[in-house]
Formats: sequence, structure tokens, C-alpha cells
Amino acid sequence: MLSRRSILLTGAAALAAIAPARAFTFQPYDASAAGEAIRSGKPVVLHVDASWCVTCRAQRTVLSRLESDKRYDSISFFRVDYDGQKDVVAALASPRSTLIVYKGGKEVARMSWGVTQEEVVKVLQAAL
Repeated sequence: MLSRRSILLTGAAALAAIAPARAFTFQPYDASAAGEAIRSGKPVVLHVDASWCVTCRAQRTVLSRLESDKRYDSISFFRVDYDGQKDVVAALASPRSTLIVYKGGKEVARMSWGVTQEEVVKVLQAAL
């Protein structure tokens, strides 16, 4: 007879096997880590985000749907807290709900307020 623990572990393993693996995850913005990633020349995306912002939430939803897309697994993603990191927001000269893409150590694309998957994918394509 299987124990409750065996059943739970088996079920968890089955769910893990069918759940899509994430190609990327957002890291909280840290100037040192983000700067190092940008200077490396590899693709980097910054998302200027506010927890209370409806547009930001829509962008987070789209980005969440794209997390398992392997096309983006070479990109480093950082989330800038619009309310808690005002100095960074000012340095970026960015409103909230903005995606900023760096490649080759330079900004190559920027999109503010876009909420459709098409708009988000278009800006992410600049990183590839």
C-alpha cells in the first residue's frame, strides 16, 4: 500500500514533468548585477514596474506567459521597483510600465505602456 507521502511525492513529480520549464525569471534590479550584465554585451531587459500599476500588471501577465519561451533564455531580466528605486527610475528617464532592452552594452529598444503580447514580443526581439 502506498503511503500518503509516496502519493504526494509521485503527484508532485508528475506535475513538475508536465509544467513548462521557465526560460527566464526576473531578478530584482541591483545596480551592480544589472551593470555587469549590460557591460558583458549580452542581452538585458529592464522592466520598470509598480505593484499598483494596472498597465504594469498587464505587462507582467504577458511576460509571465513568455517565461517558458526558450528564445529568451539568453536574456538577463531585471525588475526595477518604480516606487522603491526612484533614483534608478530617474537615471533611466523612464515612466513606469517600461521595458528597456540592452544588447552589446547599449540600449537598443524601449517601450512604455504597451500591454499586448505583440508589443512586448516586438521589444524583446531587439534583444535577440
